[in-house]
Amino acid sequence: MKIIRKPILFFIVTAFSILFFSCDEEETHLKREILFSMPIGKMEDQLFVQQYKGIDTSEKNRIFMKDGFIFISNGESSKVMEFNSFGDLVTLFYNKDRNPAPVLLNNEKNENGDITRAAYSYPLNEPGEIVRTKNGDLLVEDIITEQRREFDSEINAELDRIILRFDQDGNLISFLGQEGLGGTPFSYIQGLYCNDDDEIIVVTKNSVGWRIFWYTYKSDPLYKIDFRNDLLPMDEDSEELSIENIIPDVSKRKIYLKIDYYTDDGDGAIKFTKSIIYAYNIDTMDYDLKIELPRNVVKSDQPVIFDKDEHQYLYEFAGVARGPSFFLLSPYESYSYRLTVLSEDGAVNGNVLIDFSDQDIFFKDYYVSPEGIFSALVCKEYEADVVWWRSDRLVEESRNEGFKLFKNAGD
Repeated sequence: MKIIRKPILFFIVTAFSILFFSCDEEETHLKREILFSMPIGKMEDQLFVQQYKGIDTSEKNRIFMKDGFIFISNGESSKVMEFNSFGDLVTLFYNKDRNPAPVLLNNEKNENGDITRAAYSYPLNEPGEIVRTKNGDLLVEDIITEQRREFDSEINAELDRIILRFDQDGNLISFLGQEGLGGTPFSYIQGLYCNDDDEIIVVTKNSVGWRIFWYTYKSDPLYKIDFRNDLLPMDEDSEELSIENIIPDVSKRKIYLKIDYYTDDGDGAIKFTKSIIYAYNIDTMDYDLKIELPRNVVKSDQPVIFDKDEHQYLYEFAGVARGPSFFLLSPYESYSYRLTVLSEDGAVNGNVLIDFSDQDIFFKDYYVSPEGIFSALVCKEYEADVVWWRSDRLVEESRNEGFKLFKNAGD
């Protein structure tokens, strides 16, 4: 097992973008398509959430897509659902003590004897991050009982998360911990990923930084990597930094860190200076890419004296598609968000607006597929929608035709 403790701060490739975004020119809205909807409730094909006005649900609800199937974890109801693209429930993992007995699924079999629709009872507590491997196994994050939890004084964090692994027949194969099969529980899990080689990557957070665990497809440990603020590259124009998100590459042994930088504005307040995406190459134990993100400025349509009011928003690092292409999400105006797609050289492949209709939304979770499709689970008061935006066309245009499909406002 290779354990890497301190990333080396040396940059081989540096790519900068100095584009300024505004709404001076009309920006393109990317069409939202609703794949299917589900009621809010306790039945097996429904999403259950306790809704408190203005307060987000504390349990995780996650969406994942693969091979035309949609997987949704419902932490508050202690279940994981698999739907086809038409919204038909085909597989259910559920805690029988917290859910009614399924009536839609009865382990149907086709003429070959294969189960096509099935419900599996398992004592899930609070399922969260989910991913399906290439061989069909389902990986599910879950929280363990208090009696099994541990405390890590080195990172000052409670270790209370494990990864359950189920096969295609609904059998629990094993659970994954820090050292591999049956290992020590993890701290808070920020993300769970499986790359093209079926290697498993667990991204965790703790009070002193971020810790990445990398495993083979058999769950054998390969790498453990710590990213703390004192080990990260400091920008010469800044005084403080913060990791916003860490996402692994789809096909390479690389990790992408989005870091926000800040400085003192002279009056004792902290002012944002810039955001940078770094690529950390695990095999070389070095950073080999640096992309300074374009400024994200929105000009309001409401004039203020002689000029229009400007607002600068920080990007949310939403995902990485094959290529790589980096997906960034940020607020816009009203209930729209700006989706920005950057290529590896820092060029803007797409800069479009997407609509979430926040006035009706209780919470949302989204997922970027390796092909570049941006999808979301959008929960409202009485129903939840599974939606997507065909943002993969932005990636395809830049990859195959060498030009940008959508113009960048402010160019």
